[in-house]
Order: sequence, then structure tokens, then C-alpha cells
Amino acid sequence: MENDNHVSTGLYQTSNSNKPIKRNDFGQGSKTQKTISAIVPVYNEDKTVAKVVETLLNNPLINEVICVNDGSTDKSLTILKRFGAKIQLINFNKNKGKSYALVAGIKKAKGEVVAFFDADLTNLSDEHIKTLLDPILDGKIKAVLGYPSVGRIAEPFSDLTGERAYYKKDLVPHLEKMRITKFGVEIFLNGLFTEKETKKLALKQLRGLYKYEKHNLTNAIREYLSEAVEIAQEIGRREGLLPRDYQIISQIPKVTNLNELRAKIKTISDKHLKQVLEKYVSRYMEVAQHWWNNLTDTL
Repeated sequence: MENDNHVSTGLYQTSNSNKPIKRNDFGQGSKTQKTISAIVPVYNEDKTVAKVVETLLNNPLINEVICVNDGSTDKSLTILKRFGAKIQLINFNKNKGKSYALVAGIKKAKGEVVAFFDADLTNLSDEHIKTLLDPILDGKIKAVLGYPSVGRIAEPFSDLTGERAYYKKDLVPHLEKMRITKFGVEIFLNGLFTEKETKKLALKQLRGLYKYEKHNLTNAIREYLSEAVEIAQEIGRREGLLPRDYQIISQIPKVTNLNELRAKIKTISDKHLKQVLEKYVSRYMEVAQHWWNNLTDTL
């Protein structure tokens, strides 16, 4: 195992009996078949990570599974170690942030294509994986964003989805800048490719746990607001913000209710940043508050 380094490697494919069969030639085979590395950043996801990893290991499109334990304090690392040589495991003793974990995985990846999967998905399936990978395997698209969707109702957070696929060679020149973006990593990645180079698609019925389903509401909102600051900071790095907007961003983690948050967002002058915060942060807090009210009504 790699404590802030690397652990073990296993390259597998699925047979008709659904048992993993080790591949001896990672870089060989069909000239038209691209090799794929699945990267799973993990931070305190012991309830769901095992199923995510098992699904990826048993999928015939995936050549290797790289899990990056980002300083988890629950049982996530113990669960990942149980997979042994079936996965590549990178372990950080302290939490370094999502972007740092993804970059570590990309650097270790042997595949031509790198696909990112969140560790909190509850029902990842072969169909979801195929839907995500098909467009990039066709060679016409450089970036694929797969967002959870129920029926025809798209997730309001589709631009920030964690399920993505890219060519490794396209990301390598940007890894050092990408590494410091933390939860602004999706905004950073969105800016690397044009609309014509990017395909967004629905992963029907795919579901991941919201923070308020994993933590108490207070901690969930606090974490989400901290992530919102990192997202806003990345927008600022890309577009440039007025000092006053930076000051408002720094005050976001201190808000105590939804009305106060809305008031803060309204005072931001940058239209793009205001739109992102209104669309994602306010909406998330509304959903979380509604969920909590429903829960307390049943108690």
C-alpha cells in the first residue's frame, strides 16, 4: 500500500461466469479498443464504496480500478484493503481534497481513458458505465459528463457531476493547476474543453447519497458551504473577481440560514458566480431543509 504513495495493482476483466480474470497484457489487444482506468476518490464512504468498486471490477470495459483514500476516518480504508491486488490503492493519511486525489489517480493510471466515479453512488450499474464511456470510446468527444437523472428530470447539479471520462493525454498538461482546485475541480475541468468537445448525458436512475443523508444537517450544510467557497474561488481564478466579491465569498461559510445566504449571493457583482451559487448552493440548501423537515415530521 502507498501511504501518500502507491499500493497494489490488479488488472481484471469479466468472463461469462462473472468471475474476474486477470489480464496479462494491459497495453495490448484490439487496436481499436481503448484501455480505461476507473478512478474513485474516497473520503468517508464506508457505506457505499465496496459496491462501487465491485461494480467497476466486474465491468468488461474497465481495465483497472484505482481507489484513492483521501484521509478517511471511517472504515473506508479497511474496506478498500480487502480488495487486495484487484485494485490499485493510493492512501493519504490526511485529507488533501478531491482534486489532489483525482490527480494522484490520473498519474498512476495506465489507461488511455480515465473515468471518474464518486464513491457514494448507491446503484452504479454496467448500463451507467457503458452510457458514460460510449461517447469517448467513439473518439469524437474529449470530455463526457454523466449526471444522475430520474426520468427526464435532469439533476440541477449536472455541471458539477463527479461521473466523467477524459483522455489521459488531454489532462496531463493541466495536472499541477488541477491539483490545487479542491472541490472546484469540476469547474476547472469544465473550462478545459469547448462545448463541441464535451457531451453531457443523463445516467438514468443513478443515485448518490447527499451529504445530509450521510451527516447531520448542520454538518452537511457546513461542508457544502465550504465546498461552495472552493468552487467560487476556482471561478475567481479563471475569470478574475473584484476584491469585494472575494470578501463576500469568504463570508459564506459563516451564514446561519437560507435567507442570509440568499442575501449574500445577491450582493455579488460577478454574474457567472452569482448564477452558480444561486443554482447550486441555494437549491441544495432548499432540498436539504425540505428533507430535514419531512424527516422530523415523521418522528
